[in-house]
Amino acid sequence: MIRFVPLAALVCALIAPLVLKSDSTFAIVTFGFLLASLAVSFNLIFGFTGQLSFFHAASFGVAAYVTAILVGDYRWNFWLAIVPALAVVGLLAILAGTICFRFKLREFYFAVVTMAFSEMIRLLVVNWNSVTNGTLGMTVTAQPTLWLPSGSVAVSSARLWYYVALALLVVTYVICQRVLASWIGRCLAAIRLNEQLGETLGVNVVLYKLLSFVIGSVLAGLIGCFYGFYTGFIEPQYLSITQSLDIIAMVLLGGVNSLFGPVIGGLVLTALPHVIDLSAELRIILYGAILIFVILVMPRGIFGFFSRPRHVV
Repeated sequence: MIRFVPLAALVCALIAPLVLKSDSTFAIVTFGFLLASLAVSFNLIFGFTGQLSFFHAASFGVAAYVTAILVGDYRWNFWLAIVPALAVVGLLAILAGTICFRFKLREFYFAVVTMAFSEMIRLLVVNWNSVTNGTLGMTVTAQPTLWLPSGSVAVSSARLWYYVALALLVVTYVICQRVLASWIGRCLAAIRLNEQLGETLGVNVVLYKLLSFVIGSVLAGLIGCFYGFYTGFIEPQYLSITQSLDIIAMVLLGGVNSLFGPVIGGLVLTALPHVIDLSAELRIILYGAILIFVILVMPRGIFGFFSRPRHVV
């Protein structure tokens, strides 16, 4: 029964615009889809490979900046600009991942080193004023264009962005699902359960850890490309440690043992501030209380609580 939950959720998401009316509601759900996509891609590294990475926010932010600069300053087409943006993210992920995995960094040490890489990139963005506009950020005025049978349409309305964000979530989910269902996923499972035993059985631990890290980071970059154009503004905060902690919170809340869990976590944490009208300080306290409750009472997250242990959807 649990296996059909993602499909049922997709059907509900497709027909939801028939019920949703206000642009503000569309905006909340669209943000939820984008952040849920980010959480799903992160869980490929965290939940299914067992690596707590703080590099995800850097991948997300770098791609957003590269795409915005190519489109805004060099007049590239948005869809073409995505390619070099993801290439840059991929190269940075290969560099950071190779260093971490070659030196066999694990757990706390892996988290600290990826945090250091992420912070170095953020500081580069902050101080490269001539390109990134430093702490002031960048305003994005261009809009992606979709080619439909009726002609090209700029993605500017709340309804169109809703469907673009939903499509991005589906693409991210399916790519991660296919990776986990393949031989790569089986090797990742072996590494997560017992790395030494995996090496004994002939699994190239460094290679498969790196594959997971790069795939997850590139998917985060893909989401960043769209996120900056949806919000219309890009700032160094996109690459901050706070952003990484938000992603981790979404995954822990939804559940690390499934792909659909982070979708729930992303949607819940996005909608919560709008459902409960609290000040910023009280909202942070509420987030912390919810996470503590979930970790203590439902250690497998919201979705994991209602599904079978170790079940991958």
